[in-house]
Amino acid sequence: MNSKLFCFISFILTGLAMSAQEKPNVLMIVFDDLNDFIGPLGGHPQAKTPHLNKLAHDSVIFANAHSNAPVCSPSRASFMRGIHPASSRNYGFKNSAQNPVLKNSKTLPQYFQENGYKTYLAGKIFHGKVKGVWDEVGVETDYGPLAYNGKKSTLHPSCPKEMSSFGALDATFARLSDVPSVAASADAPGYTGWMGGNWGQAIPFKYKSESDRDLLNDEKSVTWFKNKLGQMEKQKQREPFFMALGIIRPHTPLVVPDKYFDMFPLDSIQLSKRKENDLADTHYHQGSGKDSRGAQIYQALKANSEGSDEGLRRYTQAYLASVAFADEILGQALDALEKSAYKDNTIVVVFSDHGYQIGEKDHLWKYTLWEDSTRVPFIIKHPDYKHQAGKAVQQPISLIDVFPTLKDFCQLQGSTKLNDHGAELDGFSLKSFLDNPETEQWAGPNFAMTMTDSYRSKLPKDQHIAIRTKDFRYIHYQDGKEELYDHRRDSNEWTNLASNPEYAHIKKQLKSDMFESIKDKNTPLSTVSSKKKKIGGEQWKDTYFKKHPSADSNKDGELSWPEFNKHKKIRTTNE
Repeated sequence: MNSKLFCFISFILTGLAMSAQEKPNVLMIVFDDLNDFIGPLGGHPQAKTPHLNKLAHDSVIFANAHSNAPVCSPSRASFMRGIHPASSRNYGFKNSAQNPVLKNSKTLPQYFQENGYKTYLAGKIFHGKVKGVWDEVGVETDYGPLAYNGKKSTLHPSCPKEMSSFGALDATFARLSDVPSVAASADAPGYTGWMGGNWGQAIPFKYKSESDRDLLNDEKSVTWFKNKLGQMEKQKQREPFFMALGIIRPHTPLVVPDKYFDMFPLDSIQLSKRKENDLADTHYHQGSGKDSRGAQIYQALKANSEGSDEGLRRYTQAYLASVAFADEILGQALDALEKSAYKDNTIVVVFSDHGYQIGEKDHLWKYTLWEDSTRVPFIIKHPDYKHQAGKAVQQPISLIDVFPTLKDFCQLQGSTKLNDHGAELDGFSLKSFLDNPETEQWAGPNFAMTMTDSYRSKLPKDQHIAIRTKDFRYIHYQDGKEELYDHRRDSNEWTNLASNPEYAHIKKQLKSDMFESIKDKNTPLSTVSSKKKKIGGEQWKDTYFKKHPSADSNKDGELSWPEFNKHKKIRTTNE
């Protein structure tokens, strides 16, 4: 038999075997820090994302999708378990693996495994390692490359020294060909060359030329993905798979090959739309009494430019270049899937963990409650919904809807809790929007809710909270300050209408809806056991709490030191 004919017949037979699977495969691709700077969302006029453009053309895109916590760790902990921060009380930067609710709830890959799926990972999906939930991990997370001083990662010499206090990771934006040479200092011997960004390990990253260099983490991930698809085809794998591919860029450091920088000449860079003194009618800083990290980074970049926009142009160029690079990685993955035997039986879900501000509201980072920080790309390509290709959904949805949507599509069965200390899914399936992108018959809420940590209490009602409806964004800060934006007239969120009497009834309704949605999420966590080892005073305080639960004056399920001291003082006085 002709070898080409044999290969063709083999391919067809393999495809038929794959398509005979009862359940569909899932390819979940998660970008890191990708905002609306993509063609389908129109966030920046110079963005070059041909592969995302094509995917949106072939899929259903959710144009009003939002993160539930606009920073990596709590966002990923939330969508990978389908549990809102209001339920887990995991709002900020604490280790989610120690959270009593999250650690007792099943992750997406665990749940897929229990339903007969093979689970695979390459790149960053969780914020940190979660063991025992993947059948195979192809590529670990590495944020690099970074500059190195001989002892630890450090500021790249080409980056503004004013940004050094924010750490090498967030302060680095440079061409890959700009190999750093860090001079010796009193504290370190110096070093010439890039170093990997796998924390705790100093692994050199080789770069001699574009044709003679190590692969970036995203390049390694997509290479592994392509090889894995080929391997599964060759082995005629019959079990359905859940494969997660994490694309790190455009997360900092914004370091990618020159060809992506060359796509955006510096002298032609357009900056995001900004308004002078835009923070004047906002209240983000008032709770802490100091500028946020994003505002500080923006100010440091601006200080380096001595009043010009040079620094912001360079940063915007690096971000656009990183987005273009990430889009190319996506394109390679989708092309490999399209050429495989799995193309007609694989659901593709693509989204970002949260947005990112590139100068809007004088911020250069994330973790705020404004549109540019919460809004994310969100696209679903389902082989059964080709007739809906190119449609856009305007209903606000959020990342906690990922878990129940995949559960619905794949008909997964069983509880999503590991035990009674876990939580039920908070999100809702988006399947009805694929049936009809304009439907109003959705079981979910009419808004997406985002939270950031107030560090005042663990109660949901005491956090900084935002809700986004089709037309409005309402923000309620822990101290009671409010912001309200009318997106029908003010898509840039330049004018805070919270004190405008014409919008009083709207603000009242949004506030009511917000607090109504979290009133059932206030169950204290004091009854939930935690295996986290505590020593010294913390252990002693916990023992005191068990004997005197009334010491928890704000009833958030945790005994703070001020509460302990106050209660102990009262007891001593009474005795």
